[in-house]
Amino acid sequence: MQFNWWNSNLDMNLTGLQRLGLQENHLQGEVPHSLFSLENLHTLSLSSNSLEGEIENDMFLKLKMLSYLSLSDNKLSLLPGKGSSNGTLPPLEVVELDSCNLVEFPSFLQDLDQLAFLGLSNNDFKSVVPNWIWEKKSLQSLSISGSSLTGEISPLICNLKSLVLLDLAYNNLNGTIPSCLGSSSQSLQIIMLHGNKLFGHLPQTYVMGSALKMIDVTDNNLQGQLPRELVNCRMLEFLDVSYNAINDSFPYWLGSLPELKVIGLRFNEFHGIINCPNICTFPKLHILDLSHNKFSGNLIPEMIMNLKSMTTSNISQLQYEDSIVFFGGENWFTHVSYSFTMSNKGVVTDYEQIQKTFYCMVAIDISGNKISGEIPSVLGDLKSLVLLNMSNNLFIGHIPSSFGKLSNLEALDLSLNGLSGKIPQELAELTFFEFFNVSFNKLSGPIPENKQFSTFEGNSFVGNQGLCGIQLKKQCRDSSWSPPTVLDNDHDSGSIIEFDWKIILIGYGGGVVAGLALGNAFGLDILAWLKIDRNHN
Repeated sequence: MQFNWWNSNLDMNLTGLQRLGLQENHLQGEVPHSLFSLENLHTLSLSSNSLEGEIENDMFLKLKMLSYLSLSDNKLSLLPGKGSSNGTLPPLEVVELDSCNLVEFPSFLQDLDQLAFLGLSNNDFKSVVPNWIWEKKSLQSLSISGSSLTGEISPLICNLKSLVLLDLAYNNLNGTIPSCLGSSSQSLQIIMLHGNKLFGHLPQTYVMGSALKMIDVTDNNLQGQLPRELVNCRMLEFLDVSYNAINDSFPYWLGSLPELKVIGLRFNEFHGIINCPNICTFPKLHILDLSHNKFSGNLIPEMIMNLKSMTTSNISQLQYEDSIVFFGGENWFTHVSYSFTMSNKGVVTDYEQIQKTFYCMVAIDISGNKISGEIPSVLGDLKSLVLLNMSNNLFIGHIPSSFGKLSNLEALDLSLNGLSGKIPQELAELTFFEFFNVSFNKLSGPIPENKQFSTFEGNSFVGNQGLCGIQLKKQCRDSSWSPPTVLDNDHDSGSIIEFDWKIILIGYGGGVVAGLALGNAFGLDILAWLKIDRNHN
């Protein structure tokens, strides 16, 4: 509903106003110029409305007391203006102009000396980052994701000694990652560079005392090995290098990092046995994604037994005991108006969503490799597992009955292997079971008929000539079943099903299917994993 949200008759009564927060109020119409006469205004938040019209950048320079400005997620167009104004500049510390239809960097930002938080994501710059941004020595958070940036990341970024968060994801950046990002600053906590065209190696040098907690460089063209000096990042919690061309063996040495919770290596050139020559504890690991690489050999039981953080059956206990604060600390927000944490709907919110949910998401994905041998029964001791994907490998032998101990398991995929024998009746006792796939193996005997198994369709069991049950419309008889004869699996063709834990966890709400509904906005491969119509005839 459209209405006159700004009554000019109120102007004279608001001259002493210091904070104006109207975010998320479905406001429409234009921003009145009289608003820029409120000389005592410290905080102005109009984000997440439907405001439209044109505003010259220089208008904000009239608000001499303004320290916080948020116009994100509107239909506004910011015009270049005339550049810096004469006299005193406003003490702006926080500027959020995400999704503001910007096609060039606002000129009024160039002369702001106290700028600490700058959000310019989801615009359409189609240009390089101007050098004056790298001169903002006070900058602590820089987010310009999804804004069609081009060119390379300037080595001048090393000047930002106070930077805590860097988000340049989903652009068209090329070149190499400046080596200084690992060594020049002990304040940098979060690096988000995914979805670009970066190549070369990851930075090789990481200083002792590094504050890095999150590194996401997925979907680039990075090569070489993982830098061994990452072991100096004792605070690291999240490492994702998926969808690159990194060629290395299993990074067992990451197991010494005391806070590491997420390892994502999918779709690279990792190879060899998944093992460690010494004891590697991975004390807080919750998500291990090794899918679509070239790992081979048998799964080593001792390696699985080292995953102590996955053995508790109380997921809520994991969540509260291992809480992360990406944006915590006594000095992080102390100089910023309280309205920053209330109104910000940008990257901070996204990271908070991740930190709140990936403690409930406990997942192992080793699909799409050439891992062979029998499935170790000790996997049944990882009682906090929610998702387990072992599809498209060379596993043989029986499905361990110990899987019946995985009381939190919601999704299990063992398809495209060479497993034989019966489906363990113990699996029918898993009360949270929502997705199950054992298609294209050599299984035989009756499909369990009670509880959760009645919800699974025939696609979960096709390609096993010896299986019978109502799902396959094949009546079971009392006579014993002979081992079936099926075509060899084509392990070079890629799995017909996949899951992406990151997509699931963003929408995760205590159920895989429920999570799917929310996570669908972030990608489609979870749909392929959970709902693809697997017709092979």
